[in-house]
Amino acid sequence: MPLSSDHVMCTYEVINMRSVSVAEGRRRLAELIREAEAGRSVTILRRGRPVAVLVSAGTYGRLERAAAYLGALEISERLAARPGVPSALEVARAAREELEERR
Repeated sequence: MPLSSDHVMCTYEVINMRSVSVAEGRRRLAELIREAEAGRSVTILRRGRPVAVLVSAGTYGRLERAAAYLGALEISERLAARPGVPSALEVARAAREELEERR
């Protein structure tokens, strides 16, 4: 499967990530937001452990779409394993045909 621009951007931002403590994050919130907007994700640490990640709204949207796609793919694979149950693609095609017939 070829890599999409969304995949490349998300991968870039994960590689281009820095970490700060919760206390430092509080003190430098405005600066960290500007960094996230510029594509530099920031991991927030509590006692040295990651507890949150500050990312741009665009990155967050791409991650949400990727998670939704993976969820749909998982459901499709589970349905495909059941004999006699139509695949997600078959259901989508049938729904499209039904909508076109109603026009």
